[in-house]
Amino acid sequence: MRTTLDLDDQLMQALLARHPGESKTKAVEAAIADHVRRGAVDWLLENAGQIEIADVSGELRAIDRRV
Repeated sequence: MRTTLDLDDQLMQALLARHPGESKTKAVEAAIADHVRRGAVDWLLENAGQIEIADVSGELRAIDRRV
């Protein structure tokens, strides 16, 4: 997706320093991916112990043995 952004020069320089040799596009993509990944981890930590997960490992092993 093509997008035009007006970014703080110092912030962009700091980002490029963390991703030497990469283009601005790749550095921004890496920063966005990291932000999304951290958000997912934060959500999982906030909801730890509140999500019921069914243990289907026995069923999967039984299917695997039949194949």
